[in-house]
Amino acid sequence: MGLFGSFQNAGPGIDPNAPKKKPFFRFWEILWRSLGKLFSLNMIHALLHAPLFLSLIVYLETNNALTVPLAIALLILQLILEGPIMAGCARVLRLIVLDKPCFLGDEFKKGFSQNFIPSVLVWLLDTIVIASVVCGFYVYPVLMQQVGSKLVYIPYVISVAVALILLFMNFYLFPMIVATDLKLKSVFKNAFMLSCASPKQCLISFGGSVLMLAIVVVLIMVNSLFMGLVAFFPAAFIGYLVMFVNYPVIQKYVINPYYEQSGEQNPEEDAPISEEERVFTDRGGTETPIKKEKPKKGKTIS
Repeated sequence: MGLFGSFQNAGPGIDPNAPKKKPFFRFWEILWRSLGKLFSLNMIHALLHAPLFLSLIVYLETNNALTVPLAIALLILQLILEGPIMAGCARVLRLIVLDKPCFLGDEFKKGFSQNFIPSVLVWLLDTIVIASVVCGFYVYPVLMQQVGSKLVYIPYVISVAVALILLFMNFYLFPMIVATDLKLKSVFKNAFMLSCASPKQCLISFGGSVLMLAIVVVLIMVNSLFMGLVAFFPAAFIGYLVMFVNYPVIQKYVINPYYEQSGEQNPEEDAPISEEERVFTDRGGTETPIKKEKPKKGKTIS
């Protein structure tokens, strides 16, 4: 930009071998640079949740023999689509975090279609666990009153703990589904081990997600017009946060060791170029800036 100086003046350039910024600063740098893609991804995410919104409209605004069956059918459709939607988002967010070129629509389509079956199975498991926890919230207090013992809460605490572990595993499940060719059994095994090995990262992702959702809820309570935010930002921001925080763990323990053992070139890293194949050398950051001399004013003859 030439707002504060001439863009025509040659500077030292950008050093390609400069050390990476610290994660906190790099997080905001990539976020700002990819803001447009995140907005677009969030809009795709919102549009593909149309069956959920339609089911609510059908259930609340109609009252006939087809109301309940149609609402249930739309919910089932959303249930089937939810996993592939998350897989598509995970593929795009992974490329954003890796700072790789990304054609959003094409990459989302690949993540959605190529990982359809595994992502559906993962989301079905998630749904069963979520449903059991929600049902327990209503059922166990009633059982405690009937039995008269607080020991009834023990299985509920266990189910909540299992749900929390599965939540932490989800920070790794969908990224591994789109980034590796592992079988689903191995994906679950690795996700469990990684969630146990990285409690700090999981808590950061969980806390950041809860904070973001809380901010959105508060804004909507202040003014219902803020409901429009749901279409543009929260889901993509949460996904970006989780991918930025947790994907390096997958790289460290799953992806990098595989390529080191196999001797293959890691596609997430730039391949070294030999001197014979090198076309030019990037000297960014080492060149001496060219100082442009001010033109001398000519003499005026009166």
